[in-house]
Amino acid sequence: METNNWIEKILNSTNGMTQVSPSDDLFSKIQQRINLQNRVSPKTVWLVAASILVLVMINITVLKTKTKDKTQTSTSYLESTLNQSNQLY
Repeated sequence: METNNWIEKILNSTNGMTQVSPSDDLFSKIQQRINLQNRVSPKTVWLVAASILVLVMINITVLKTKTKDKTQTSTSYLESTLNQSNQLY
């Protein structure tokens, strides 16, 4: 019984509460704060995007050349082990 009274007391504790209304100039204050914040210019965004693209292209080029070098090295090693006398026939 005591727990039921406690539950009812908690549930009824919000009765009689009124909704809080904001002040009239609150929206304008929020807008002013948003406008005062520093923004990044579109030119800076494009420069960063272009530099990332250049770095990705350089990495792809380096990876391709390293892979090409490895295949040439293994091929030349195979050729040198197969033909040690340098005789054609």
